[in-house]
Amino acid sequence: MNMGVQHSSGDLLYVVHADSFPPTTYLEDLSVALKNGYRAGCYRFRFDSDRFLLKANSWFTRFDRIMCRGGDQTLFITRNLFEKIVGFRDDFMIMEDYDLIQKIQREAHFKIIPKDVVLSARKYDENQYLKVNFANLVVFMMYFSGARQQTMVSAYKNLIYHPKF
Repeated sequence: MNMGVQHSSGDLLYVVHADSFPPTTYLEDLSVALKNGYRAGCYRFRFDSDRFLLKANSWFTRFDRIMCRGGDQTLFITRNLFEKIVGFRDDFMIMEDYDLIQKIQREAHFKIIPKDVVLSARKYDENQYLKVNFANLVVFMMYFSGARQQTMVSAYKNLIYHPKF
């Protein structure tokens, strides 16, 4: 991800996962956020599924709590702030978005744009809803307990199928 930033030229960086689809108004939305003094932030999200439990997951992304964040919601950040906080950790294979968001929140106000990124529900289709949420919770707790990257990756791989690993 840092390599992508190194090969970019703009003053605003916008990180979007391959299975996340921003609103068509994202250029205007990010411009408004910047004009209002925000140097970083994200959207809320909703899944491309009508399942009730996935709608419940999505509902929580409106709250400004680290557990409700993540890279799936896309992430915008000014290049200056990104460089100041030294970007993504190159040694992270998992939870790199949480690390970056925590560094952002120590330096700047974080804007949650009240619109939705549409996120693929594929991970939930390929695994059971409870298994995915349990795996996410386990890795989240491991991260905040200081677990090693390889330990978290191994736990995630053992709990659910994910093409990233």
